[in-house]
Order: sequence, then C-alpha cells, then structure tokens
Amino acid sequence: MCMTTGLNQAEVYRWKDDNGKTVFADTPPKNKTATVVNIENTEKSGTQFATPDQVKNIERDTKSRQLESSSASRRSRNPIDSYCRRYISELNKIEIYLQHTDTQRDRLKARDLRKLIKKECDANVLTKKFDDARCIRYRRNLSKTKVFLEHSPNPRDEQKTKDLKKQVSRECR
Repeated sequence: MCMTTGLNQAEVYRWKDDNGKTVFADTPPKNKTATVVNIENTEKSGTQFATPDQVKNIERDTKSRQLESSSASRRSRNPIDSYCRRYISELNKIEIYLQHTDTQRDRLKARDLRKLIKKECDANVLTKKFDDARCIRYRRNLSKTKVFLEHSPNPRDEQKTKDLKKQVSRECR
C-alpha cells in the first residue's frame, strides 16, 4: 500500500481500532491514543502510506475476492461430490476398457463401483457433466497423445486417443 513521495522524513501514527486491528496513518486519530513511528530517508525509497479511503477500497476488494473464491470452492469441493466424482471417473474408465478388453476383474470392479455410487451418491450423479481438474487432465492427455500420433502412429496410442475421447464425452462439458 505504498505511493510515491518526495519527503525526507515522514511521521506515521499507529493505533488499534475498535476491532483490535493495528492501523497506520499519516494523521493521528481524534479519539484514540496513537504512537508516532518515524520513517527516515523516504526520499530515495519513494514510499508514502495509502490514504484511509485507499485502505478501505483495498480491504473491500480483498473481501469480495475472498467471498467469491470461498463460494466457488464450496460449490466445487463438496466432499461427497469429490468421492462420487472419483467413482464416476473410475467406472467410466473401466467401462471403456471393457469394450475392447473384457476381463472378469474389470467387470467385478465396475459392479462394485456402481454399488458405491448407488449407495453414496444421488440418483442423477451418473448423468452429470463436469468441468473440473479431471476434465482438464483428460483434454491435456488427449492433446499430447494426438501430437505423438502425428509423428509415430501406433495402435496403443490410437486406442488411448479413442478412450480419452470417450472419457471426455461421458464426463465433461
């Protein structure tokens, strides 16, 4: 909260407000006892304390950003949703693999994941589309795999590309 000035020496006043916060200003408060803090050699440092209005604006902006980020994180970080999200992702992966590599182990794992989803998640969770870190990772892996396929095509990467496209279409917006 600094601004430029050309002073050689500046006096700053420090006190505690009604909420117990330490306040600094270039003028003392009218109804509080303040301590003088001397700041020397400010000519070359180019510093000056922000005005009370500037401080209020900064605090207001900071609070609004904190409220926005906390409400967004609450929406995206519901603990039940994170478990359900992981179950859905694993189930989709296994179901995609089962289409080209059918194994008893994967069939049992898919059955168990469906039971977990039915038991712990809401009924509509399998139809939801997400736009989260998993989707970003899927898209990034898909892009990388496509680039590798351009210069060295191989069946494994071609299958990986198909699987990632299915995963994105099933889960992501």
